[in-house]
Amino acid sequence: MSNKDILSSKFNMSLGFIPVIISIILCEFTAQDISIYIGAGIGVLYCLYTLYGKKAKILNFLLYCTTGMLLLLTLTTFLFSGYYPLRMYALTLEIIVVIPVFIIFLNRKRLLNHFTSQANPGNQLSAQSAESSIVSARVLLIIVFLHFLITFITAMIPGTMGEGTRRFLFGICPSVVFILSILFNQFGIFYFNQVMKRTALVPIVNTKGDVIGRCLAADAIKHKNDFINPVVRIAVVHNGMLYLRPRPQRCVLDKEKTDVPMECYLLFGETLKQGIMRLVKQAFPQIPIQDLQFNTMYHFENEVTNRLVYLFLLDIKDESLLQDAQHIEIGKLWTLQQIESNLGKNFFGNCFENEFEHLKEVICTREKYKES
Repeated sequence: MSNKDILSSKFNMSLGFIPVIISIILCEFTAQDISIYIGAGIGVLYCLYTLYGKKAKILNFLLYCTTGMLLLLTLTTFLFSGYYPLRMYALTLEIIVVIPVFIIFLNRKRLLNHFTSQANPGNQLSAQSAESSIVSARVLLIIVFLHFLITFITAMIPGTMGEGTRRFLFGICPSVVFILSILFNQFGIFYFNQVMKRTALVPIVNTKGDVIGRCLAADAIKHKNDFINPVVRIAVVHNGMLYLRPRPQRCVLDKEKTDVPMECYLLFGETLKQGIMRLVKQAFPQIPIQDLQFNTMYHFENEVTNRLVYLFLLDIKDESLLQDAQHIEIGKLWTLQQIESNLGKNFFGNCFENEFEHLKEVICTREKYKES
């Protein structure tokens, strides 16, 4: 899953201009009203697919605008004859499509607020669809502005608006405008995915550990309690003693307090096993992990963090391996009695104080088993 694109091409909302592109091209080969009917029909089918398809519902607001304008043109063919010159058909479509797109862009804040303010998780896709539609609208408006500017300048220069130039600006350029909009947005999605592949993402989970979303690792720290992120913690034990070390200065939670030696966010698309392998390799590359055992899972939340903790216990037989720590503060072995005498004194990390009784019980049980 981690190798997939972060942003799907389905969020290229400029694809909603496909019906009007088809209508413009068909007008070169068939009657004007037929090209309108076909374009409107394709638009309606595309709308139904986005609304009632089996896959995730991605609302294409630009498609709905385009299809609506084509349906209005369809109505005019039944009410009027000779509604506009053939040579102006493509430019007319460009203008009537740009009008609702411009209205969407003017009301972009209201549109975004409408979807982002709703707490229902099912509206996340709708909010992303609205945001993508606004991006596509901006791209189209820029290209249309350049088209109209070139047309205006050409019309102002005497002798330049010949039949060939007129056909190019009024007949060919409108379809090129919509095609360029699709291509520019697709390139933007491609570039975004390339950037995001080099950006750490962490999953958003519920208290049961089910993945319900994802976010930037930086956002997991910045937004703190807005959502739950999974965290892997590994406690290390040697001869019935726990190996503890000071938390790094860069930690947001409990920095410089004494804690277990290994902790990290689980990355999006990463299994628990992969996360453990990455964490141990970064901290203690020489330590074998065949004796690593899952201990417990619990939800921890305070004013600084909101996390689902997966706690593991690693039994180390060779104490010298603990001196090969990479990029972390060197710690020391603590007896259970030493730890108990320092609990509740703001010396240990909050998570560790919650975990200690459980760890103590497991360690004591193991030591009794070894003696027997």
